[in-house]
Amino acid sequence: FLEEFISSGRLNGAVIGGRQDKAVYIPDIYSRTQNNWVDSFLKQNGYLEFDTLCRLGIPDPVNYIKKRYKSASMTTLKAVCVGQTIVDQVEASVEEAIRSGTWMDVQPLLPSSFSVEDASILLQQMMRTMQKHSAPRIFGDTIVVSEQFIGSCVSLFEQMMQHKAEKEVQNNHAHVLTEEDLKQAAIIAESMISVKKDRREDRKKRASDGAGSLRAGGGGNAREIKIRKNKKKGKRDDDSDEETSATSKHKQKEILFMAQEEIEGILRNQLQECPEELISELAEHLIRPLNKSYREVLHSVFVSTATSASGVNRKKTVKELQEEVLNFHNNVRLFEKGAKLFPDDTHVQLGKHLLKTMCTDISNLLFNFLAGDLMMAVETYTTITPELRLKMLAKLPEETRGPLTKLHNALSGKSIEEFLTTLDGVAEVCGIMLKKGDKKKERQVIFQHRQALLEQVRGTEDPALVLHLTSVLLFQLSTHHMLHAPGRCVPQIITFLITKIPEDQYKLLLKYQGLVVKQLVGQHNKAGQGDDALGECNSIEKKGEYDVETVRKELQELTPMVKDLVLKPRKTSLTEE
Repeated sequence: FLEEFISSGRLNGAVIGGRQDKAVYIPDIYSRTQNNWVDSFLKQNGYLEFDTLCRLGIPDPVNYIKKRYKSASMTTLKAVCVGQTIVDQVEASVEEAIRSGTWMDVQPLLPSSFSVEDASILLQQMMRTMQKHSAPRIFGDTIVVSEQFIGSCVSLFEQMMQHKAEKEVQNNHAHVLTEEDLKQAAIIAESMISVKKDRREDRKKRASDGAGSLRAGGGGNAREIKIRKNKKKGKRDDDSDEETSATSKHKQKEILFMAQEEIEGILRNQLQECPEELISELAEHLIRPLNKSYREVLHSVFVSTATSASGVNRKKTVKELQEEVLNFHNNVRLFEKGAKLFPDDTHVQLGKHLLKTMCTDISNLLFNFLAGDLMMAVETYTTITPELRLKMLAKLPEETRGPLTKLHNALSGKSIEEFLTTLDGVAEVCGIMLKKGDKKKERQVIFQHRQALLEQVRGTEDPALVLHLTSVLLFQLSTHHMLHAPGRCVPQIITFLITKIPEDQYKLLLKYQGLVVKQLVGQHNKAGQGDDALGECNSIEKKGEYDVETVRKELQELTPMVKDLVLKPRKTSLTEE
């Protein structure tokens, strides 16, 4: 009946849904009123909201708009459809921001019903139509920032870059290196590892040859086992050296101008009208170009500083260097003489300690001097690490790099003689004459060293340090040789003194040593570090029950007596007696 009424003209309208049960009859007057309302809203506001159209009874707003406004230029977004009027307004504002070199947030320009996502989609579509060279950057989804504004933000940091670069070059030239330099350093590190492997293979070959020659006689198997045992003990040191080298190779410092938080702080102070979201994203965007610009400024300052070296200062530096290296060289020779009086295993420990301390200081001094020619020197040479030495090697010329590489490798070895031989070659490259000290000079050095140790004894009440200093001084008094020993070698020094000092002095020293070990065990147990931290001292005194306060009092009573062994020596040695 409904279709007949409509076809006969008795009803003006349309049936939506055909012959289905849920078909709806919509009168023409309702459709006209609906369309008039939509047209009026679009004309007044310049957009249509999908949710509003649904509430008006339009089930498919997107298709409705496409059919209704075929000829009009409409932009479909997430929740709204925008007319050309709003698009033109936003486009004009964006172009004005680009021309004036500023920024703008398009969200306030749009009606309140527009979501952030709608504004972002509108901006993205707008950017596609703009020329690439003039297209701005979008931050925080809705904020348009011109390239000119970003450039002005970069210029805020130019003066800071210059000041920081000058300070960096002045304090730490060795970090001013290119990527090519770091590649060279990696190659040198790999060659050093291969040299260490060759050395280990040679030692294995010699050990196996020695074991083979003994197998023909009795006890060959026992000797072979002993060799393996010793090698196993030494393997840990070699492996640790390689690990240190590999670790230092991978710890290349990246040159950084500022952290993102620091950049944000400066932008926040300088651009107070900018929203926090823009500050944060702008800092994240600037961090890479700022670091790149800083590296360029750093290199420029480095090059300009390198060309201003003075010849007069160079001569003065060489003279000072020669005197300092000569003192180091003579001291190492004298310390090595004292170390040779001990058995082989203790001699090796003393040699390694000397290489890690005094020999490393000499090497760093020479590295720093030669690196100074290229303005790569650091302010304090004692802060130079193996990693830094590799960086310096990568930058130095070939004729200098060879001897210094050998010196660097010698520090990881066990032989002081090998180090001193290598040091002679490096000294020649530096133009330094290493003269062997005469007897008079040696006696003077030994006397000065003894006086320095005595001053330390007078100035300390720490039992462990008193034991260490007293043992070294008694060794020097009885042998007339200096000794540079770590704390873990104190038991071996005391054992050595058994035939060098009177029996009552030796017993006093041994008793004091036992009390010191008890105190150290108690301190380490209290700190939760266990007995292993004491190293070889654990073999002297087994852990047991004792009164901490009693040990402290006994140490307090014996400390003056132990000090008097060197401050008021009764007899220097049994040999002299």
